[in-house]
Amino acid sequence: MQFWDNPTVDGFHSLLMTPKTMIRTSDHVFQLCELVKLQSSCKKLNLLSELMDYSGNYVHTALPYILSLLQQGLGQRIHLLTHSLPPDPEWSVESEAPKYKDQPPLSFGLLLRPELAVSVLERGPSADSPKAAEFRQLWGSRSELRRFQDGAITEAVLWDGEKICQKRLVPRQIITHLLLLHADIPESCVRYVGAIVDDVIKMERKVPSTGEEEGLLVVQSFDDLSRKLWKLEGLPLSITSVQGAHPALRYTQVFPPLPLKLDYSFFDRDKISRSLMPKEGKPCPAYITPITVICHMEGSGKWPHDPLAIRHIRAAFHISLGELLISVINMHADPPVLFCRDQTHVWLCILSHTFVRSVGHVNEVQSCLALLRWASFVSFISSRPLTGGTAR
Repeated sequence: MQFWDNPTVDGFHSLLMTPKTMIRTSDHVFQLCELVKLQSSCKKLNLLSELMDYSGNYVHTALPYILSLLQQGLGQRIHLLTHSLPPDPEWSVESEAPKYKDQPPLSFGLLLRPELAVSVLERGPSADSPKAAEFRQLWGSRSELRRFQDGAITEAVLWDGEKICQKRLVPRQIITHLLLLHADIPESCVRYVGAIVDDVIKMERKVPSTGEEEGLLVVQSFDDLSRKLWKLEGLPLSITSVQGAHPALRYTQVFPPLPLKLDYSFFDRDKISRSLMPKEGKPCPAYITPITVICHMEGSGKWPHDPLAIRHIRAAFHISLGELLISVINMHADPPVLFCRDQTHVWLCILSHTFVRSVGHVNEVQSCLALLRWASFVSFISSRPLTGGTAR
C-alpha cells in the first residue's frame, strides 16, 4: 500500500498493468509436456464423468485434481502454487479443431518457504492414528514407519539429499513422485527449473556441491583454532580476541577453501626450522589458500611506539607462539597440526585447512598513521606552489 500511495511512482501501472513472467515471480517453475498423457491421468483418477462435462478436454478435466494433489503433497513447504494455461487456439471454420495434445505445455510456479522447503523428512501421523492410512495412500511405497528421538513411532517419508544443493530440489522429488504415483505422468514429462544459480557455481566432485558444506568446515576449523589459542598459557601477553579476516568465515565466499592433504613426497624438511621445502625436480606443489586470522594482544605500557621495534616484538611473539603450538596443540591433535612461522606470520594446518595467523597491536596502527601524516606533511611543504607563472 505504501508503494501504491507513493505520489512519485505510477503504482497502478506498475502493480496491475506491467506483465511479469512466471519465472520472475516464482522460486521454482516446472512444465508438464506431452499433454496426451493426461488421458491416462483421467482414467487413473476416475474422472470419466467429469471428462464428459468438459466435452473430452482432458487437460481442463485433470488440471484441478493435479493442483489439489500437488498442494496436498507440498503442504507447508510452499506459500503459493500457481499455474498458467495456454491461450485458446484459433482455427478456421473450414478446418478441423486443433487437438488437445498439440497445445503448449502447462506451466506451474512455486513460491517456497525457505525454512521448510529444503527439509528431507516428511513426518506424518503416528502409526495407530486414523490418518496414517491416508498418509500411506498419498505417498505410496515412500512412506515407512520410523522411530524418532522423542520415542514416537510415526509414518514418515525420507527424500534424497546429502548436500544442500540437492536438498533445494526436494520439491522436484515430491512433484515427480506424486504425478507418477497418482496420475501416471512419468518424470520425462516434467521440465523442472529450480536453483538456477547452482549449475554455475557447482563444484565438480564425486558428490556435487555448491560450497555450503565446505564453508561450514572452514568455520568449524576456525572455531577449533580459536579454542586452542584461548587455552594457550605461557605467552608474555594474553590474547584478548581472535578474529577471522577471510570471506569464508563470514559465509560470503562463493568458492571456500577446500581441505587439502599434503603429499610429503614433494617436500624435504629443513634441518634447522623443520619447515617443508619443495624438492628440486618435482612438480610445483598444489596451491593452498590461506585463511587469515588476526590475534589481538592485551595492552601494556611497555609497548614501543617505533614501528620497527613493534615488528621485532611481533616476531618474538610469533616465535613464542610457535613453540607453544608445538608443545600443546600437537599433543592432542589427531591428525597432528602442521605449522611453520616467520617474522610476520604463523602458518597452521588444522583439519586440512591452512590458517595464517598474525599478531596485531593498536600502537602499530597508530605509529603507521603518524608516519603517514608526517610523510603527507613533508610532501606538502616541500612541493612547489602552483602560481600560474612560467619558470625562467
